[in-house]
Amino acid sequence: MPPDAILLAHHPLLLAVPAFVPAIAITLVVLVIAKRDRIAEARELAAQEADTHDHIAPPVQEDDR
Repeated sequence: MPPDAILLAHHPLLLAVPAFVPAIAITLVVLVIAKRDRIAEARELAAQEADTHDHIAPPVQEDDR
């Protein structure tokens, strides 16, 4: 290659881009689904805890007479 030549593109990198774009997209989709699943699980757990606390009878206090 002559010293005054200008490289406009790195061809192996350009050939690798089509392989990485779908992999990155799939990774992002998996991460979004995992985050939604964790949020939904936390909501379900909070709802179960709220139901458990609602069903427990409060302690009865007797008046001192």
